[in-house]
Formats: sequence, structure tokens, C-alpha cells
Amino acid sequence: MKKALCLLIILYLAGCATLSDARNAKGQGTSHIYVASFDAVWNAIPKAVNEMDLNVVGENKQEGYILAEKGWTGFSFGERVAVFVNKIDDNHIRVEVVSKKVMATNVLAYNWEQPIQDKLKEILKQQNLTKKEGAENN
Repeated sequence: MKKALCLLIILYLAGCATLSDARNAKGQGTSHIYVASFDAVWNAIPKAVNEMDLNVVGENKQEGYILAEKGWTGFSFGERVAVFVNKIDDNHIRVEVVSKKVMATNVLAYNWEQPIQDKLKEILKQQNLTKKEGAENN
């Protein structure tokens, strides 16, 4: 009985994704290039992540990544997310989102890659519209 329990625990832990797993999966996520400054994109990412009901748990602007997670829900053991931000030039920024299930066998875990990209596009579009509206009112 103890051996069976130990085996189950080992299998459970072997199938778990960590934030490091998400961070190490760079190049395997969903990417988009934004026409904006690095700072505008960088500052919009935590807002996008938070609006998706994920928690930012780490960031490193110098290395260009933000880490987030979603805890347990009624349908999932949670997800780990890494957002990579790379400056192509002053006005073109590549953002890649990697989403990992905490439990590899959890078919109900949510893939956050495209929803985060969509929310980021929405936020950046709102910021650009606000700037244009402000410029027209001057």
C-alpha cells in the first residue's frame, strides 16, 4: 500500500509544471509583434494578465519576461504562464506567451496564450485611441 501511494505521488509530481517549466519553454508559445514602444508593451502586460484573473508572481525587465499563474479552480489544478518581451526595434516589440498546465493530464486546464495576446492588443489599442483623442482635443 505504501509503495502504491509513493508511486502515485511520484507520478503526480512528475506531471507537474512549474514556473521554471513555463520560462524554459520560450519559443514554444504564441507570438505577436506589436507596433509600440517597449515600455508601453511592458507596462500593459501586467494589466492584461491581471484582467485575465491571473497573478503576476515575478518579472525581470532586463531579461524580458513576466511570470504569472492561476491557482486551482473547479476545473483545473492551475496554469503557469511566461510572457517574453523582445525589442525588435524602437517601435516593434515581439511578445510570446507560453501557458503550461500544472498537471499535464488535466484536459480542462485553460490555455492562456491567445487570450492574453488578445487582451494585450485591446489594452494597447485603447491607449493609442486615448492618445489620439487627447491630441485632437488640444
